[in-house]
Amino acid sequence: MNFNIIDKVRITTPTCSFRFPKLVEPETKFDVAGQYKVMGVMDPQVAEGIATQLDTLLNEHKASLKQQAPTQSFKLADLPFGFEEANGKPSFVVKTKMKASGMERDGRVWSAAPALFDAKGQPIRDRESLKSMWSGTTGRISFDACPFYNAAIGAGITLRLRAVQIIDLV
Repeated sequence: MNFNIIDKVRITTPTCSFRFPKLVEPETKFDVAGQYKVMGVMDPQVAEGIATQLDTLLNEHKASLKQQAPTQSFKLADLPFGFEEANGKPSFVVKTKMKASGMERDGRVWSAAPALFDAKGQPIRDRESLKSMWSGTTGRISFDACPFYNAAIGAGITLRLRAVQIIDLV
């Protein structure tokens, strides 16, 4: 059965600490096409608004699916966000990713990279200067929270990376 999926929501985090940023060159270890990704770790009190937005979106998505198929049960996929312990203290974590390349149905090849901005909001032209980026870098992450449903995986939300503002490079 094909379901109508509710619309995505664009969210920008407050300043957070990055873990395992892959923003200059895509990671190709698990996907030959490559993926850009970054995890944002923030204080739970600061992230309360984002957590509420994502929980509301997930609940609306589940309600929409249930309304379309009242007799069917839907399992929940692993979520790329949540509260967990990081460095010995409670934190809210968002795990975002973006495909680096792919192929359209008509055979055209495409490629993409996240938009990168400096602390003043100016676009970063020299990506090579960021190759030394490590965990602990601080900044803001802009992503689309996109609901999905797959019978094998379940209902969930994926966080598609769009742009990153780098405030303090580590």
